[in-house]
Amino acid sequence: MATTAATTLLASINRNLAAISSHSFPGPAPTICSTSSSVASHFASKDYQSFLFDCDGVVYRVSDKIPGATESIQWLQSQGKRCLFVTNSSGRDRESMRVKLSKVLGMELETDQMVPSCFTAASFIKDNHPNVKKALVIGDAGVVSELEKIGVECIGGPADHGKPAAWNEADIENYEIDPDVGAVVVGMCTNFTYGMVAKANLYLLNPDVVFVSTNQDPYDVLRNGRPQPAAGVMVRALEAVAERPAINVGKPSKYLGEMLKEKLGVDPAKAVFVGDRLDTDIEFGVNNGVDTALVLSGCSTGEVVKDLYAKASRGEEATLPTVIIPHLGLFNGGLSSDEEERMSKL
Repeated sequence: MATTAATTLLASINRNLAAISSHSFPGPAPTICSTSSSVASHFASKDYQSFLFDCDGVVYRVSDKIPGATESIQWLQSQGKRCLFVTNSSGRDRESMRVKLSKVLGMELETDQMVPSCFTAASFIKDNHPNVKKALVIGDAGVVSELEKIGVECIGGPADHGKPAAWNEADIENYEIDPDVGAVVVGMCTNFTYGMVAKANLYLLNPDVVFVSTNQDPYDVLRNGRPQPAAGVMVRALEAVAERPAINVGKPSKYLGEMLKEKLGVDPAKAVFVGDRLDTDIEFGVNNGVDTALVLSGCSTGEVVKDLYAKASRGEEATLPTVIIPHLGLFNGGLSSDEEERMSKL
């Protein structure tokens, strides 16, 4: 990460941490590990074997690497810990995700460490609907690639990007429905159009057609804090017209937890999910019996955390993380105090 970007990010993280640390909590108070030594001690006491990392907001922010992220992952792997990267992003298949993440981190990673939501969607269809041999995709190349790897032919996807957005009554009346399509799979699509909604709904009129969403995140957060509409927007539009819910296979679904356990050998009792979002990452942990570490380098600010614990103090439902850690750079148990101090002043 460039020095200016790193300085800006770390300043934001420190403000979030200060807002939490200085607050007097009337009810349950968060457990905070704010130094690399306290993080290492916490993890050692839990004997975690698998570290599950969200990507944007945890490993990097948009495209800028979190300071110390590479060294932390390298250190964890040197200790025999398994590191998996579990994202609700669906645009890249496992191999493309590996290439991107290896470049961002400046280290070699393995394809079997990658768990994008397009891979999870394909696994769900293979496990639960093996009769599906053709799917209509709203989304990017990652969804198509992972579906094709399990033998599912795809229509739509990037092939529909750039096509006329407007459909009129005649287009809907005259569209020739492909009887072989057995699933509609929806992911993030910045080319989303009215025509896509109209076409997908014609398939969803058939109750035997499976309706799957790679995730239902309503938005992502950009560098300057502005929200970017995400896959949940597309899913909600289709749910409204089809009048039935999509099956969410991304975070925080229980299917994803089952897949990680059954297919990738993750023991929930010896795993920790590291994320920046309460509604996906931390809720995923709660739903699947996995401990969680909330970092302050992404969506969840100090004010968000204070509001969360205020709800808990009033007896309201609140998804609380196991521990709060400022950022991924502190996961390096080999970080000296001098190095940690330099990092905090980038």
